[in-house]
Amino acid sequence: MFNTDTRQGRSRIKALSVVTGLIGFLLFCATPFLPVNQVQSSFSWPQGGNLNSVTAPLVSYSPENISVTLPLSEVKDLNPGKTTVLSTVPTDSKQSTLRGMFVRSTNDGLDVVVRNVVPLSVNKSELAKLPDNAVLRITSDYQGTRVWIPDAKRADGTPMDGSIGGDNRPMLTGIYSELVDSPENTQKAQDAGLQVNVKVDSRYTSSPSMVKYAAMWVGGLLTLISLWALHRIDMLDGRPGRGRMLAKGWWKPRWIDAAVGFVLLVWYIIGANTADDGYLLTMAKASHDSGYMANYYRWFGVPESPFGAPYYDLLGLMVNVTAASTWMRLPGLIAGLVTWLILSREVLPRLGVKINNRQVAHWTTAAMFVLFWMVYNNGTRPEPVIAVFAILTWVSFERAIATRRLLPAAVGTILAALALGAGPTGLIAVAAMLASLGVLIRIVIRRLPALDAPKGSSKLAIAPAVLAQIAPFLAAGTAILTAVFGDQTLRTVSEAIAVRSDRGPAMSWYEEYYRYTALLEQTADGSFARRFTVLMMFFCFGVVIASMLHNRGRVPGAAKGPSTRLVLVILGTMFFMTFTPTKWTHHFGVYAGIGGALAGLAAVAASHMALRSRRNRVLFTGATLLLFAFTLSGTNGWWYISSFGVPWWDKTIQFAGIEASTVMLVLSLLVLVWGVVIGFLSDAKTARAETSQELEDINRAERKRTKRFAGVAAAPIGVITAFVVVFSLASMGKGMLSQWPAYSVGKGNLMSLAGKTCELASDVRVERDTNDSFLQAADGSGLKDSLVAPDSRGFEPNNIPTRINPRTGGNQSSSSMPQTSVSNQQFVSADDPTGGGTGNTGNSGSNTNGTKTDNAAKPKNEPTGSNELGDSGNTGGLLSEPGINGSYALLPFGLDSAKVPVVGSFTEGLQRPAQTTTKWFTLPERSADRPLIVFSAAGEVAHFDMNGVFQYGQELRVEFGRKGGNGKFEKIGEFLPLDIGTAPEWRNMRIPMDKVPPEATAIRIAAVDMNLTPDQWMAFTPPRAPKLQSMNDYLGSKDPGLIDWSAAFQFPCQRPYSHWAGVAEVPQFRISPDHSGRWIHTSVMDYYGGGSVGMTEMLARATEIPTYLQDDWQRDWGVLDRLRTYRNGAGEEPKQVQLQEETITRSGLWYNGPMKYNGN
Repeated sequence: MFNTDTRQGRSRIKALSVVTGLIGFLLFCATPFLPVNQVQSSFSWPQGGNLNSVTAPLVSYSPENISVTLPLSEVKDLNPGKTTVLSTVPTDSKQSTLRGMFVRSTNDGLDVVVRNVVPLSVNKSELAKLPDNAVLRITSDYQGTRVWIPDAKRADGTPMDGSIGGDNRPMLTGIYSELVDSPENTQKAQDAGLQVNVKVDSRYTSSPSMVKYAAMWVGGLLTLISLWALHRIDMLDGRPGRGRMLAKGWWKPRWIDAAVGFVLLVWYIIGANTADDGYLLTMAKASHDSGYMANYYRWFGVPESPFGAPYYDLLGLMVNVTAASTWMRLPGLIAGLVTWLILSREVLPRLGVKINNRQVAHWTTAAMFVLFWMVYNNGTRPEPVIAVFAILTWVSFERAIATRRLLPAAVGTILAALALGAGPTGLIAVAAMLASLGVLIRIVIRRLPALDAPKGSSKLAIAPAVLAQIAPFLAAGTAILTAVFGDQTLRTVSEAIAVRSDRGPAMSWYEEYYRYTALLEQTADGSFARRFTVLMMFFCFGVVIASMLHNRGRVPGAAKGPSTRLVLVILGTMFFMTFTPTKWTHHFGVYAGIGGALAGLAAVAASHMALRSRRNRVLFTGATLLLFAFTLSGTNGWWYISSFGVPWWDKTIQFAGIEASTVMLVLSLLVLVWGVVIGFLSDAKTARAETSQELEDINRAERKRTKRFAGVAAAPIGVITAFVVVFSLASMGKGMLSQWPAYSVGKGNLMSLAGKTCELASDVRVERDTNDSFLQAADGSGLKDSLVAPDSRGFEPNNIPTRINPRTGGNQSSSSMPQTSVSNQQFVSADDPTGGGTGNTGNSGSNTNGTKTDNAAKPKNEPTGSNELGDSGNTGGLLSEPGINGSYALLPFGLDSAKVPVVGSFTEGLQRPAQTTTKWFTLPERSADRPLIVFSAAGEVAHFDMNGVFQYGQELRVEFGRKGGNGKFEKIGEFLPLDIGTAPEWRNMRIPMDKVPPEATAIRIAAVDMNLTPDQWMAFTPPRAPKLQSMNDYLGSKDPGLIDWSAAFQFPCQRPYSHWAGVAEVPQFRISPDHSGRWIHTSVMDYYGGGSVGMTEMLARATEIPTYLQDDWQRDWGVLDRLRTYRNGAGEEPKQVQLQEETITRSGLWYNGPMKYNGN
C-alpha cells in the first residue's frame, strides 16, 4: 500500500503525512478551546444551625460574587461591646476595613464599609423609623457593588441606596459575625431572612472533558503516524540507514566519565540546593488536593500554565513516593548525567575530529559543564531539564543536517517544545532549532524530485511535496499544547497570564541588564562560583568569536557549520532571554550543556591563538587570571541552609584579612606586564634580524619553544574552572564536617538515604513547656521581684519600648517611627494585646497607674505583633492589665505575663545608667531533654557572633554559683550567653548546659547599661530550662501549615495547607527561614502579590515558638510560628466552611469575568 518505489505509493505516503500531520496539528490547536469539567463551589451562611463565624479563605482573595440579606431587626443583638454585625475578614486582622467588607452597628446607627468606602450609612433615627421587616441587601461582583434597603427612603425622599462603581469586591477569608449565637437567635434571624451567599471563583479547578481527552489522544496517535510517514519519505533518498542510532563505543566508560560522575554524585549529596526548590516542592504537594498545578505562594492561586508542564507534573507524581531532597532532585541528576553523555559522545565529535581528539577540549568541557551544574542545577528548578532538552535539540538537528534526514529534526522539534513547556528559558532550544532552519529548508527543497516534484513542476505538484515534509513538524511542535491546556482553557490561562503580568515580577525586555547586574551583587545571586561560571562562559564566547573572525569564520580544527550554529545558539539564547518576564540568575543554568561545549571549543581556539607566540600565550593567561580575580570579589554564599558552616559564606574569600581577589589581581597584572615585556623583546629581536635566514631561525626557535607548552597554553580556562569546581566541593565539604553532628545539607541528605527523611525538622528543637520551665529563686521567693535587687537602678518593669523597630537584615530599622516607653502609654484591651487591627474596641482601658480611662481600649502606640508583615510578636506591644511585676509590656514567645516578670532599661527623655543583678536561681538536674538554660531578652546586647566576632552592645552575662560554708552563694564562673543576633527584637539567649560548671548549683543574670544612647537599652526575663522535642514530633505530618518557599525543601514531612475549588485550609503553623530571610522573602507572599502570607495574616494571629538547632545552639536556623484564628467577642473560634459543589462543562471560551487583582 505504501510502496515508495511506485508513484502511487509515494502519493499515498505523502497524503498520509499531510493528513495525519495537519489533523494532529488542528486537534492540538483546538485543545485550548475544547470544554473542561469545572467544579463550581459556593457556600451560604449561617451554617450548621448556628450563627458561629466560618472560615473560608479564598485563594483568589475575592469571590466571584457575594450577596447579603440582613434583617435590620437583628443588628443590635451583638456580643457585649462589639459592633460588627457581619464582615468578610476578622475585625482585628491587618488593615481589615481597607481590605474587607463590614456591616457595623453602633450607637449612632448602621454603617456598611467596603474597602474603606461607606456606600450606605443609616443614622439611629432613620433606623428606628424602618419597618420591623426591613432588610439590608448587599451585592458585589466585578461590575460593581450595591448596598440598599428595599423600599426605604430618607426624610428627603431619596432612597436608601448606595453603589460603588467598578470592581470593589471585598477580600473574603470567611464570614465573621458578633451576633449572639444561640438557638433562639439563630432561628429568629433565619426566619427573618438572614442569608449570605458566596460564589467562589473556582475557575481553575477543572479537568478535561471526554471530548478533550479524545482530541488529545487522537492527536498524539496521528502525530506518531505522521512521523512514521516522514521516516518513509526520508528513505526516498535511496541511502541505507546507519543501522544503529548510537555510534560504536558510545556506552564504553572513560576515565573522564568517572570524574564527572563522581563530582555530580558527591555534589548531589553535600552540595547546595537552588533557591526555589521549596517553592516547587510545595506546588507539587498542593497539586494533589487542588487538582491543578497552582502557583502556591503568589498570584491568587492561578495555574502555572502556560509554563511548567509536563516537568512540574512529574514532580507532582514524585511526591507520592517521598518528598525527600534526594528523591525530588533525581530528575536533575539524571538530566546532568545524560547531558554529559551527549556532550562527550555527540557534541564534541560533531564539532570536528580534531576537536574531539584534543583531551584539553574534553576536560575543559567537563569542567565548565560540571561547574554550571553544581552552582545552578542541583535542585528542582526546570533549568536542568531545559538544559538537557536544549542539547538534545541541537544534536537532533545536527543529526538531521549530517544525514540529510528530516525525522531527527522532527524529534528535535518535540524536544524543543518540551524545553519551552518547562519554562520560558526553554527558548534556548528554539534558538537551536532556528540556527539549523536554513539548512533544513535546503533539505526540503532538494528532496522535492524524490517526491515527484522535480524542478519546473507546477505549484500543485510542489505544494503537496513540501507540505508532506512540513506537516509532521506542525503536529510535533504543537503536541506540547496538550500539557499546557490539558486541564485548563484558553480563557483561564489568559487570565492567569494577566494576573502574573500585573502583579509581577514582570520586567520589560530593556531591563534585561538586571539579570547581569545581580551577578555583581554581594549576595548568593552574585556569589563567587555563580559569577565565575557565567563570566567565564562569556569569556569563552569572546575567544571563539575572535578566533572565527581571525580565521575566516571558523575555529582552526573545528567543523565550520556546527561550531557556527553553536555560537548562534548562544546568541539566540541571549536574545530570547531578554523577553522573559523575570530576570533571575537561576536561568543561567540552561547554558550548562551548550556552555560546556563552548568552553571546549574555546580551549582549542585559545591554543591556536596562544601558540603563535609566547607573548600571546602569556597575555592570554594574564587575561584569564584577571577575570578570575574579578570573580573572586564575590562571596562564597549559597542559598539558605546550604551556607551553614561554609567558609566565607558572608564575605569575600580572604586569609588574615587579605582578599584573594586583590592577590589575584596583582598576580594577573604582573603576568600581563610580563607578556608585554616578552612582546617588546621579541619585536626587538625580530627588528635586529638582518637576513631572511636570521628571521627564519628566530621564528623556528619561537615555534619550538611554544610547542613544548602546547597543552599548557590551551589549559588556563580548564585549569581555573577545575580549580573553582574543587574549591566549591571543598568548601561545602568543610561546611558539612564543621557542622557535624549539627545539621547541614549534606547531613540531611545522608540521613534521607538512611531512611530518615524529615531532614531539618528532625534537628530543630522546640520548647514543650515554656511557661512552666522557669527556674525557681534559690531563696524560695517567687519570680515577681527576682530580677532586681535593692541596689539595682534603671531597670524597671515598664522601661521597655511600646514597639521595637525591627531590623530587616541590615543595620537599619525597618521603621523611622520613634520608640516610646511603655511607662508613658495607655493600654489595649486584653482581647487585642498587640494593638492591631481597625475593628471593635471596648469602652475602657487602663493607664500606668491602673486607673480606668474612657475610650482607651486601643493603644496610642503603633500596631505590632501579628499585624505586621513578617512579625510574630517579637517587636513589643501593650497589655491592658499589668503583669506579675507591674509591667504592661507584651511578652514574646507566648510568655504569660501573669507568671513571668520583665525589666528593662529603656527610657524617654533623660537617659540614665542602669544596672541590676538578679537573685540566684536553682539549676535543674542535668538531662538530655533539657540541654539549655535560656532567657528572653531584647535590645542591644554585647556578644560574639557565629563567626566569633565581637558585636557591640550592653553587658548581659550569666554567673554560676554554689553555696559556700556560710550558706551564701559564691560565684564560681560566668558566661556570655549565645545571641542569634536579631537585636533589638526579642530573642532567646542560650547557655548550653555543657558550659555550666559541673559543681554549679545556681545561676543569676547580671546586666549593665552604661551607654546613654537611646537605642542602647536592654530588657530581659528570668531564666528557664525548657524541655525540648524535635519539631517533627511537635508538629507531626498531618496538621496543615504555611511553610515559606525558601524553607519548605528542608521540611518534607510537614504538610502545607491545601486548597480545593478556590478555598484553602486554615494553616495552624508557619515555618520560615532565619529572621533576616523571613523579612526579605515574606514580600514575595504578601497581600499585594496575592500571596499565601497575605491570606494567612487575614486569618490568624502569629506567635513565635522558641526553637533551637541541635548542637548548633547559636544558629538562627529559622522561625516557627503558632497560628491561632481570631475569636469573636464570646471567645468562640470560627469553624471551617462547608462548601456546595457542582460540576459544570465549560467551553474553552467561557469567561466568568476578571479576577480582582489590580489594586486588590
